[in-house]
Amino acid sequence: MKRTLMLFAAFAALGAYAVSWKGLADANWYSGPKITEADLAGKVVMVDKWGVNCPPCRALLPKMQDVWQSFKNKNFILLGSHCQGRSEAKVKELVKTNKLTFPIYDWAGLAEGEPSSRGIPFLYVVNHRGKVVYSGHNHNMAIEAVQAAILALDLPPTLLGDVVLEKRSPYKTFEKQLVLGKNISAVVKRLEKDVKNAEKRAAKQSDKDNAEVAAKILAAIEEARREIPAEIELKKNSNPEDALELLINYSKTFPKDSVELKKQIPELRKAAAEWKKAEKAKEAESKKRK
Repeated sequence: MKRTLMLFAAFAALGAYAVSWKGLADANWYSGPKITEADLAGKVVMVDKWGVNCPPCRALLPKMQDVWQSFKNKNFILLGSHCQGRSEAKVKELVKTNKLTFPIYDWAGLAEGEPSSRGIPFLYVVNHRGKVVYSGHNHNMAIEAVQAAILALDLPPTLLGDVVLEKRSPYKTFEKQLVLGKNISAVVKRLEKDVKNAEKRAAKQSDKDNAEVAAKILAAIEEARREIPAEIELKKNSNPEDALELLINYSKTFPKDSVELKKQIPELRKAAAEWKKAEKAKEAESKKRK
């Protein structure tokens, strides 16, 4: 069963990482709002790799503008990444013709872990935790990935990560338990026990198969344990109310890791109250203008 444990270690090693972006310097900018790495932090990002000499790319631009208009107010950034040589005049002509308002840069995108493509137009979607959740040439599938990623912004983080449990899986009932805010100690003990038992010589193949799934779940839990504190930090400024709720739920699920984090609760409660008051004032002012 060494293979299962090696898999567990490999999956666990995929934990949180710092997302970095390339091509956002002023020298790379073509049009639209200028953005920085800080502007992309904690947001859902769709990257559209395209070129002025690519007919399918040009045909897709109006649809990309529609995507931008639909989601730009929902913690979403559409990043146009031109990748057919510096062509300022041609790019600006297409921007004007298609009335494009999303940010367009030259060769912008993930600095590390960017999906490879064999052609353009090529799209990929990065969720608010910096994970690529779609990459390919199908813009409809990319839009679906954006919608799912935006929806996930307001949902309690699942501790299953990308693990999909089949109906017959002995761990299927754990889905409702493996949610941030719940005590998962009993579930973790069961998973660890199954991994250990599968190492025995008398272990059946079904035990080994189950242990492999258990190892993946444990790795996903470990990844969440490391990633969520970073998400709390990101939300402190953008939405301290969400940050507070996330911190409280995290402390319930990972109490041993929350000793220092819990010290921030009083300050976050105050910040959340002030933020909520400011948001209500903005909403009231917006209604007056209408």
